[in-house]
Amino acid sequence: SDMDQPLGFAVGNALEVKEAIDTLQGKGPADFLELCMTLGSYMLIAGEKAENEKEARDKLTESVYSGKALDKLAQLIEAQGGDQTSVYHPELLPTAEYQEDIISSQEGYISHITCIEIGMCSMLLGGGRETKESAIDLSVGLILRKKVGDFVKKGETLAVLHGNDREKMTQARQRFLQAYSFSQNIVEKSPLIKGVITP
Repeated sequence: SDMDQPLGFAVGNALEVKEAIDTLQGKGPADFLELCMTLGSYMLIAGEKAENEKEARDKLTESVYSGKALDKLAQLIEAQGGDQTSVYHPELLPTAEYQEDIISSQEGYISHITCIEIGMCSMLLGGGRETKESAIDLSVGLILRKKVGDFVKKGETLAVLHGNDREKMTQARQRFLQAYSFSQNIVEKSPLIKGVITP
């Protein structure tokens, strides 16, 4: 699958969980939902629960829109000793104190996003470990508003930072802006699924 930009829009622990919950209800980002449907289809075929991709996809679609997929997540969490309440009430997940827009200083089509830099932004905010002793802040991260192929006007929001430390947010903003490349020419969006390898 295409790894040239983040999958979905959310980067950061609780933010990604919220996005996953949305996706299990059919309300998540199209690319994330498509990857889940493709992987899930081949898993159903491998597990002999479906004979072909169409049948598998139909079963997955029914599971998502009937609520069964979300219920299964809740069951998995409970089976591992967790509290399933947040599955149905994601607003209970950790939330950062501050949210700030990252504004584009240029106009054009987004031609490239350096993924590792986006991950580093989340780590700078406290969402990852610099050392094994580092504490992880589950609430921080960022939500992308623009991705490769999107046209951006000067002054538009590229992403929203979620943080609890203003200084760290400033550092993350500076790093984030270096991760985006722009073109004045139309940029074609690459297909998400590059190919499927089956036994």
